[in-house]
Amino acid sequence: MEVTLKRIRNASNLIDSNFLDLYTALLKGEQLDAPQQRDTLMFAVLFLRADDPLIQRLGYRVVLHYSLLTGDYVPLRDISIMKDFHPIVEVIETIAPLLRDEGSFGQTLLEADRENFRTDDGEGNIITRTRGQMELREFNERMIESAIVAPTSYGKSEMMLDKVANAAFSRTCIVVPTKALIAQTRLSLVRDSRMRARKLPIITHHDGYTGQPSFVAVVTQERLHRLLSVNPQLDFDCLLIDEAQGLLGDDDRSIDLSRAILRVRYRNPELSIAYYTPFISDARKLRHVLDFDNDVKAANVDEHMKSERLIVGMLGDGATIYDQFLGRAIKLTGSLPKDLVQAIEQISRQNTLVYVNKPKHAQELALRLSANRPFIQDIELIERAIESISELVDPRYALVESMRTGVLFHHGKLPDSLRSYVEHVFRQLESPTILVTTSTLLEGVNTPCDRLIVLSPKRGRANLRQSQFRNLIGRVARFSQIFKPGAPRLDLLTPEIHLIPGTEYAPRNWSVVNFLGKVADLSKELVDDVSNPLLEAADDAEQMERELEILGNIEPGIVTVDEDRLAQTVIGQACFQHGVHDFDIVSFEVVLQERLDERNGMPALDVVDGVMELIFQLFLKGAPLDDDSELKRLQDNEIARKFYSMILSWRAGNESLKRMIAGFLDYWSQHEDSPIYVGTAWGEETNGEGWKKAWVQMGPKSATERVNLAVVKVKEEQDFLDNNLMKYVDMLFELGLISDRLQLKIKYGTTNPSVICLLRNGVSPDLAHLVMDEYVSHISLNLQKGEVKVRESLVAAMRADEKNDVLIYEASTLVNSS
Repeated sequence: MEVTLKRIRNASNLIDSNFLDLYTALLKGEQLDAPQQRDTLMFAVLFLRADDPLIQRLGYRVVLHYSLLTGDYVPLRDISIMKDFHPIVEVIETIAPLLRDEGSFGQTLLEADRENFRTDDGEGNIITRTRGQMELREFNERMIESAIVAPTSYGKSEMMLDKVANAAFSRTCIVVPTKALIAQTRLSLVRDSRMRARKLPIITHHDGYTGQPSFVAVVTQERLHRLLSVNPQLDFDCLLIDEAQGLLGDDDRSIDLSRAILRVRYRNPELSIAYYTPFISDARKLRHVLDFDNDVKAANVDEHMKSERLIVGMLGDGATIYDQFLGRAIKLTGSLPKDLVQAIEQISRQNTLVYVNKPKHAQELALRLSANRPFIQDIELIERAIESISELVDPRYALVESMRTGVLFHHGKLPDSLRSYVEHVFRQLESPTILVTTSTLLEGVNTPCDRLIVLSPKRGRANLRQSQFRNLIGRVARFSQIFKPGAPRLDLLTPEIHLIPGTEYAPRNWSVVNFLGKVADLSKELVDDVSNPLLEAADDAEQMERELEILGNIEPGIVTVDEDRLAQTVIGQACFQHGVHDFDIVSFEVVLQERLDERNGMPALDVVDGVMELIFQLFLKGAPLDDDSELKRLQDNEIARKFYSMILSWRAGNESLKRMIAGFLDYWSQHEDSPIYVGTAWGEETNGEGWKKAWVQMGPKSATERVNLAVVKVKEEQDFLDNNLMKYVDMLFELGLISDRLQLKIKYGTTNPSVICLLRNGVSPDLAHLVMDEYVSHISLNLQKGEVKVRESLVAAMRADEKNDVLIYEASTLVNSS
């Protein structure tokens, strides 16, 4: 009789079997006597011989827990040899050298075979890989059009590097979902010996392209759109899409990514393209309309070295293991404290991630945890970090307070200059460390941890989907930790994920077992929810036509668009090219053009004070804005426009983060008796008849509370400028309504071409100005080509001068020349 999960789960089939008792004992970590050990291995062999891949995975899980529990690594070594899990075999032979049969033909053959699974990681390190990894790497290098589906740690980032470094592409573009991943990907490229040998320029900003015949672009979809629009003749040889699961949704960023892919494909029909994603059930769901992806072939790794333990704990009560194979909860001994902080401390290990849904919750919880912990022992690193963050931000910033005790937080509202530095500090600390994080972790950020605590089932307003949850838990116990040379951790092959309901960070009605039944039960097939109208699988003809109409206006010739739906005016065409989504452009362009014509002959604006009013008068006044447009706050609110005029003036004046924080504090001090709009993420009360809690009263807020709110508001408003307003500023410049000098000031905070060159190459404003003022001898600038060479000596000189550690770390990630 065939063994299946359905049959194993059937209670009647377990009556005359001791499997459930043995399996429960394994999961609980209870010691087994000799007969129990024998029976456990018999079940494992039965399962491993089954035809059902899930039952085979169950057999491996049994062997894995057995070997870790008993210290008998013979079964795990044998299964790992059979499955070509060579990294596990290497570690076992290190910790149990007697298992090596030195001099035997079998051992010699095994070691010879293992050589076929060793590769150079590009930085001179030899890495032993699994068969699945090797097959993916071979597929990745061989295929012209491909989709790579592999869990976290399977080397997708390295495969992208291989694609760039080993192929003779002149122009390659890597599209990543966030600016933080631009920096992470760029760092991987500049550290790769093959890339250093090729000496290809790396572009990270759409203004960084100055006509170079060969280069690598690492950009978000928004920057790629702008790069294509400004350079209508530019095409690419190779396009790599990181975190490609982001294509599936119907939000603006998903559709923008599809538009960018279709534009690049249209310009070069011979394009080599590869999609990389940790979880998707059917890679054909990534196929776009217009038949552009029909030749894409998919490779999906089907090996599972890790087997997570999903533990559900109620505060003040006991805990259970939810087993993703049996689909049942198994009671554990012991209990959690009633207090959440104490419970997290009890669960935490060396590097612990705590997942919450909101940035506000991440900061609140980090401070709660910090209040009950002693100062950590990594004094030098922490003191440097505290001093540096205090200098760049404010000594009262919550991160300064929490990190003294080894508690950090990480979310999308963290200032850009700090996000990668926080990840760096988390990796470097030797004391037990907790990182409280939001869904930014799902966007490809590589942060090693050995335990995850989940306090919310949400991502935004919706529950985490199957793929998102599996992506989240897959980020615990990375292979680099498990197989770390000199300090391997085989116990991390069964990493613990703890889910704690009943706290203020989760919905009151969160039923964790029901939630896990939807997202973790392995008997349920992974389902891809495809709603992007530019993907074939969405099957929404009406919405697809609307999106193709927009695409046809952005990229002339890519599709046929009815004449009456093509932009006929200069300003209408500019709106399409700059990615305006706030209103129906074609129906409003005549009004826009009439307003533009009225300004014919007027001198270009040269002061920042009038820019916001000009944007309003030309574009927003009377515009049929979409209900969800972020610009609605400006349309009928003169106070809001004056506020953003102030924000623009800060940008144009190159105000530092610290000065902008002080500016918010001063602004709020002038409005202490009025509710201040801060958005729903940070709001505490409604205003008037509205139902959204998007306002706060500043009067009762302490100085520290105001500082922490000011930090996130600076980040939010800078993002609003970049994502919503800068496209209008750029159009004003292209239409001749503002001067070149003013456009540069607003965009870069300076007119200095050397500083602008640094900024276009991904250098932060603070570091760019410091380098030009004090360390210009440690860099080489080619203003004509827009290229920057950063020498290793820059980092050494900054350290010798005891400069800000945040800036020193940033400089270390930019080094691309000896």
